[in-house]
Amino acid sequence: MALQVKHKIVPNNSNRNIILSDITGVFSSTNPGGYGSTQSPTGLREIADAFSSQFFVLEANGTISYTGSGSPTIVGLVYAYAVDVNGGYDYDTAETQALANGSTRTYDLGTLVGDAYIDGVYKTQYAVNFQNAPVTSSCTGTTTLTVSDTTPFIGATKIRFVAGDITYGYDIVSVNSGSITLSANGPVLTSAIRTFAIYYTSTVYFANTFFINKCLHDRVAKLAISSCTCDNKCTEKLYEAVMLYMSIQPNMDLGKYQKAQDIIEYLTNYCNDGCCNC
Repeated sequence: MALQVKHKIVPNNSNRNIILSDITGVFSSTNPGGYGSTQSPTGLREIADAFSSQFFVLEANGTISYTGSGSPTIVGLVYAYAVDVNGGYDYDTAETQALANGSTRTYDLGTLVGDAYIDGVYKTQYAVNFQNAPVTSSCTGTTTLTVSDTTPFIGATKIRFVAGDITYGYDIVSVNSGSITLSANGPVLTSAIRTFAIYYTSTVYFANTFFINKCLHDRVAKLAISSCTCDNKCTEKLYEAVMLYMSIQPNMDLGKYQKAQDIIEYLTNYCNDGCCNC
């Protein structure tokens, strides 16, 4: 099995922080997608081989794609770590390897993004880059690249390489070991021996409910100590809102992201209606 990069995002809905962890782990019989010396290709996918990484927070339907340029085309970007001189968004080698070894990074999106970081479902992508040894390559069609060995590309999601002074990047659509070719999402414009930057990507969704969480806490607290004579219907609506709030994470866990988003939008409207001021 090829390397399968995995990451986890833990949102803190009390302060709008999120915590990034690389949970790929070490290669073993029970974790065949982990980093290790015996991972395929042998000797090239250890943690010490990880060159850099990228981290993006996107809107739920956001996309990132490479179609020839060294920089990706990004739709729905909420936050990216940094922009380097080559147009990429990269952690350096030390930071990438520290994450792979179990360290975490915390982002205060409330500060970094501000008012744009509203309650909702978000997509995150974390990609780890390996600088692979030169592979003989030639372009055999508008989107097909013939290489001397497909092993380094199996399981990878995108490639970047330099031709002259230009950096090219493509999404890998498929890898065919029989014909020793890669299919890309755009016309491949090179034919020479190149050193490829090969990326493995993990995608994870999370829900931010900071404002809803604060709203419900305030309303429950007022209900418990206030002498306001709200009618039973308003109190029942608060109970329903709390139960709906508790259903957001189970829906996220089941991959029901649109349902979670619908609940968040409903509760946002509920919190804005000022029900009985209780």
